[in-house]
Amino acid sequence: MKSMRSHEEKARRMAEKLLLSPQEIDRRKAYLGVTPDDERALSILQVYVQDHAPVFVDRLHERILLFPDVAAILSHAHSQAWLKVRHAEYFVELVSGRYDMDYVLNRLAVGITHQEIGLGPEWVQASFGLFLEWAVQCSRQDPSSPFAKKPDLMEILSKLTLFDSGLVMDSYFMAEREKAEVLSRVFDTNAEAVWILDAQGHIRHSNRTTRKLTGFSPEEIVNRPLEEFLLPSGEGAPPLLSVLESSALRDGHWQGELVIRCRDGSGVTVWATVNLLGEEKGQGIILEFRDRTAEKKTEQDLISKTSDLVRSNRDLEQFAYVASHDLQEPLRMVTSYTQLLARRYQGQLSSEADEFIHFAVDGAIRMQALINALLAYSRVDSRGKPMVQCDLNSVLDHALDNLKLTMEESGVSIVRGDLPRVVGDPVQLMQLLQNLVGNALKFRVKGTPPVVKIMAEKEGDFWRVSVSDNGIGIDPQFFERIFVIFQRLHTREEYPGTGIGLAMCKRIVERHGGTISVDSTPGHGAIFTFTLRDVGDGSHAPSPAA
Repeated sequence: MKSMRSHEEKARRMAEKLLLSPQEIDRRKAYLGVTPDDERALSILQVYVQDHAPVFVDRLHERILLFPDVAAILSHAHSQAWLKVRHAEYFVELVSGRYDMDYVLNRLAVGITHQEIGLGPEWVQASFGLFLEWAVQCSRQDPSSPFAKKPDLMEILSKLTLFDSGLVMDSYFMAEREKAEVLSRVFDTNAEAVWILDAQGHIRHSNRTTRKLTGFSPEEIVNRPLEEFLLPSGEGAPPLLSVLESSALRDGHWQGELVIRCRDGSGVTVWATVNLLGEEKGQGIILEFRDRTAEKKTEQDLISKTSDLVRSNRDLEQFAYVASHDLQEPLRMVTSYTQLLARRYQGQLSSEADEFIHFAVDGAIRMQALINALLAYSRVDSRGKPMVQCDLNSVLDHALDNLKLTMEESGVSIVRGDLPRVVGDPVQLMQLLQNLVGNALKFRVKGTPPVVKIMAEKEGDFWRVSVSDNGIGIDPQFFERIFVIFQRLHTREEYPGTGIGLAMCKRIVERHGGTISVDSTPGHGAIFTFTLRDVGDGSHAPSPAA
């Protein structure tokens, strides 16, 4: 019902656009020589057509279903039974003798319906032609028919059929015109400049965006060759239009940069797309383009900033390596001599002196641990091994072997799933798993045997690996902080360490092209999750490794 009301409203708007007033309807009928007497005379056919319409409609459907395109449209539109009923009603209405404004709106709505579902006007014309052919046969083969008794009815019916088909044709053409107007508005208001060129390379149509990008109005460039608006492509180069057309024919379309000449003589770099106007070369092309000045500036800025960032990171890595490496020797000397003082003079000086010596020794040892950690952190990228195929089960075995004593002391239960093969650095992945499992053992709840689970799940081209525990957990406000180098949430007296373990984990995972995150509730353990690339077809890894 909603669809029918919509078509009625469209029919009223269409009648207004077509200026179809009652006076215009009378004028059309007068052109065809249809008089009020003719209309009244034709109404005597109504009962006969109503009785025989099912036979005609069966014949009509046999004819139209011979054409696959029409048959496909009708099969999707409605059931065949419903269509036959509606078609019968349509031809009964044709001989009703009432050709007023309501009749006109009804016929326009029919045309709108046909146009919307994809039936062309030739289908309507064929239906009318078949109806007249059927009426002629009735007049010859059925002596009892009104056609046989009053031969002039065929002439009147032919004129009214022309009147009726004219209304339907009007609705088709107006609907197509409205569609063209919409497409024209879309064309004219497109954010990109659009030029339509003929086979000789002359611009036949141009939208209003052209003025914004080039300074030329659409009227100024129409009928002029494209080459006038392109900067020279170089001496001896083939005509650019031929190159664009050939590329579009070969690849379906062409995309790339062009330099368009502006009104002031300058050139603007644009990103252009070229498509063929037809299916073959020589039928013209559609050229769409947009200004890339701002994009290219942003692109250059990004390249410059990326280069600066790479250089800065490289300098920082080099500084960290040099600083940590060069500090090793003097720090070893300080550590050695403070430890020598502690051994030689322990108990011979005052208790205050013993305490000072203890602080010096402890500080030197901690400084050495921090420098070693910083050195290891700086080497994640520069000293990493090549990426190969790794069996995470084997990598985890090595990590747990290194934690064997700590695991025995804690009484931990390790629950592990079947881990996948991934692309990575086996040594760094072992360090990653060792750090995460080691943290789970370190930050356990006192008096509660720790449980650590290592599982993996496939997600697209990556594996999502999780290491979960039943430890003390982490407050969500510290989720980002724990991955920052030397950031600690606890004192060294509570939990020993340098505060670099999770920062190392993050850097290792990022070197492998993955991400790492944590989910936790204080007092209820933590789940660390990281992603690693699946081996896939092995194209990322040159050789297998355990």
